[in-house]
Amino acid sequence: MKLFGFIFFSIGLLFAILGFGWAYTMVKGQADLPEEWVGPGVFAFIGLLFTGIGGGVLYFIAKQKAKLELLLRTGKKLRAVISDVYFNTSISMNNRHPLIVECAAEVSGQKKIFKSHNLWSQKQFTPGQEITVYLDTRDSSNFWVEVGD
Repeated sequence: MKLFGFIFFSIGLLFAILGFGWAYTMVKGQADLPEEWVGPGVFAFIGLLFTGIGGGVLYFIAKQKAKLELLLRTGKKLRAVISDVYFNTSISMNNRHPLIVECAAEVSGQKKIFKSHNLWSQKQFTPGQEITVYLDTRDSSNFWVEVGD
């Protein structure tokens, strides 16, 4: 995903620079016809669009990484027991589905269910196996299931 964001951002930046550079040379050359501005406008628009998409993906990845690092540093470490392992059939890539690991742990005297992120690895998980969950003490909906990708 990071590679996808970087490629979109780089290609978008290149197109935006070309579009704005082309427009700058047209301003210096005193281009008068409106049709002459279509090329630089398209290049600049596509460039800004791709840069925005790539930048958004890179920003999302950076925010997720920062959240994970904060949870690993300050979160409450819980031992959870895997209760279920299943495929997320709402996502498919090359006719494969990612795994979701569902586990249960006791939080403040109550049993709470946690679900992992989508796992594309071939690692085997079995119900009853213990794994670690990092829980934000201020917000119980903010957690990370450590599945060791």
